[in-house]
Amino acid sequence: MTNVFTYIRECELFRKFTIDELLFVEFKCMVEEIRFGMWSDANYFVFVTNGKKMWKTHRNEYMVKAGDALFVKKGANIAHQFHSEDYCALMIFMPDDFIKNFMLKFSDNLSYKKNNEHLDSDGVLRLEINDFLVSYMKSLEVYFEAHDNPNVSVIKLKFEELLLNIFTSTIHQNIASYLCSLQSSNSVQLKQIMMDNYPYNLKLEEYATLANMSLSTFKRSFKAAFNESPGRWIANKKIILATQFLKTSDKTINEIAYDCGFEDPSHFIKVFKKHENVTPLAYRNTLNA
Repeated sequence: MTNVFTYIRECELFRKFTIDELLFVEFKCMVEEIRFGMWSDANYFVFVTNGKKMWKTHRNEYMVKAGDALFVKKGANIAHQFHSEDYCALMIFMPDDFIKNFMLKFSDNLSYKKNNEHLDSDGVLRLEINDFLVSYMKSLEVYFEAHDNPNVSVIKLKFEELLLNIFTSTIHQNIASYLCSLQSSNSVQLKQIMMDNYPYNLKLEEYATLANMSLSTFKRSFKAAFNESPGRWIANKKIILATQFLKTSDKTINEIAYDCGFEDPSHFIKVFKKHENVTPLAYRNTLNA
């Protein structure tokens, strides 16, 4: 899977600027219709200015068009790019350290209610568009349209204002709760990261990056948290999810392999047969017999 944060940061095709740890990007895509997996080790906002695109998690699908906005948690998802018209969006990537520093800086101003709402929230969250967000999106467009370099202090202040609006608004408490959770212990974050991202074809090194750990620390922490090796745990969770699809959906074997994060259908069949002593198709046929 492509690390979209790294790709955009290093790609010279997009206009972008960096302020401290923040990355602001004017993303323009003129490709044929395509469906692809991607992940990011930074949380990000998406403000769509043209075209449409769909984000798909293992829970839901999120179609967005011009004027819509999303908050995407660090982690993996599936994107569907449409060919009907060019897709353009303004994106803001923010690493965990920026969020933690922001919360320390404005601790006296944050009146959000601490809760566990983030534990049930999806990896992609819609922003409810209001007058403030419309104004913020327009101001971002102005910065990218200007020929001169933007005033970084003003842009950072406006972004902090955006976050303050989210933390103090009743309509975005799911996002505020998630951002607050980034201050939790590593073990709590690790469990949430794994539950959100096991259905995707990520390497152990990439899971470790999401957890802000080295690979060796990740393996030790995982064993302590789950009492099982990460490879075995991930494989078991994928098989459980695949079994649910075989029982309750009309997805093809190829679709299930893709939606459960296996490398390819052959790999899915091999792993499934090892666990269930029967191929996925044979398993489904016994259910319909």
